[in-house]
Formats: sequence, structure tokens, C-alpha cells
Amino acid sequence: MIHIPRDRQHGIVLLDALIAILIFAIGILGIVKLQSSAVGFASDAKFRSDAGMLADQVIGRMWASDPTMLAADYVGAAGSGGPRYTTWNGLVVDALPAGVGTITVDAAKVATVTVAWNNPGDNVNHTYTSVTQISQ
Repeated sequence: MIHIPRDRQHGIVLLDALIAILIFAIGILGIVKLQSSAVGFASDAKFRSDAGMLADQVIGRMWASDPTMLAADYVGAAGSGGPRYTTWNGLVVDALPAGVGTITVDAAKVATVTVAWNNPGDNVNHTYTSVTQISQ
């Protein structure tokens, strides 16, 4: 049996404790990063859901409107357009960060509704587009 003198064993428990603290700290940092990513994904999903709801809302209103007045009432972009577009775009601006809506209607009454926004702290432009035939 090999005998190791006691004076050479000092500090081994301290070294074990420091390694355990380091491993624990790395684990905690990983959990914090995971939580941060989850919050980011949840807010992105909420904005995408809100954009879809806003697009569907204006399409529903277009379906209930007089088809001969679609262009006059709903067509618009970047804050200028018909009166119903202006009201709807105000909802988009209020609901989404840097949100703006665009509506076009062609001669065949095909409506294209686009909702755009930028997530806070994100330089990526996000868009949601819905295309539908408005006929009665």
C-alpha cells in the first residue's frame, strides 16, 4: 500500500468544490439561455397569431361589404387609403410593433392583405400575407 503524506493532500476538497460550482454555474447559464429563447419564440408566435387574426378580420369585413366599394373603402398602404383601411391599419399599428398593413384588390376582386411588423430587438422584417377571392 502506498502511503501519501498528509501535507500533499491539502486542498483536494476545495478543488472538488470549485469544479462542482463551475459545472453548476454552466448548467444555470444554459437554463437562463433556454428561458430567454423560449420567451422570444413565444412573443414571435403571439405577433404572428395577431397578424393572422387582423388579416382574417379585415377579410371578413370585406366579405360583408358592398363588393362595388371594396377598392374605395379598403385599398391602402402605409397609412393612406380608404376609410375602412385607415381604421383597420390603426388596429395593426396598435397590436404589432412597427406594424403596418397593406390591402390590394384587383379587378377580379382578389384581395391581398399583408401585415408587416418588426419584433423588438430584431432587425428582421416579418410579414403575413393572405390572398382571397371576394365574391358575393
